[in-house]
Amino acid sequence: DRSSAASDVYKRQNYYENKYFTEKELQCPTSKDIILAEGFLNCLINLRDNIGEPLQITSCCRSQEHNDWLKSRGYPASTNSFHKIGNDKWNTDTCAVDIAIPNSVFRKDLIKRAIDLGWTVGVARTFIHVDRRIDYTPLPQVVYVY
Repeated sequence: DRSSAASDVYKRQNYYENKYFTEKELQCPTSKDIILAEGFLNCLINLRDNIGEPLQITSCCRSQEHNDWLKSRGYPASTNSFHKIGNDKWNTDTCAVDIAIPNSVFRKDLIKRAIDLGWTVGVARTFIHVDRRIDYTPLPQVVYVY
């Protein structure tokens, strides 16, 4: 029998085991936590199903400590990042991933499918950021460039 505290943590984690993404891809590199916004993993799996080929996640969950570490090294990590576990500004957990881009055809396909499925898309040279801000905040879907 789980204690109620353990049960609450289990619910927040949304049981990350799935057929496409590994624990290592989803977890925070610093804390090793995987705490996803409710329903986010299902949206990510739906995106993967629609793409029809593997998605290499380079960043998913981030603790405050890890987000601060990235910012201190000059990475474009927002103070209110949708990658953050326990995002106080938006009262949500992780609802974003960065995906490695192996080539320009894949970049085009990912951007098109993500937009069609309601994801916000951030375009960088070597990765695409996608998030579900429309599900957890009053913010609209947007496309931006780093």
